[in-house]
Amino acid sequence: MMKNMKLKSILLLCSATSVFCASHAFADPIDDAPEVISVPKAMKVLEKEGYYDFRKIKVVREYNEIAVDARNKDGHRVELELDLYTGEVVQEQLD
Repeated sequence: MMKNMKLKSILLLCSATSVFCASHAFADPIDDAPEVISVPKAMKVLEKEGYYDFRKIKVVREYNEIAVDARNKDGHRVELELDLYTGEVVQEQLD
């Protein structure tokens, strides 16, 4: 009976250790990820470039962008795509 209990303890320890090691091996690297620009900072950048009347602001992490509906300095409604990391306007399209 004592042998059986020791064997169960050893198996449990091995199982717990393998689960810990497996989950650690597949963890996402958080420290190496670049910082994304905040939405308020992106809006300030756009305002400095003459954009205003923001209607839709959507962070699209899949494409590393911030999508924004706004008006440009000429008053035209535009759809913008900003780089999620730099805040740079990568595309402007008339709406």
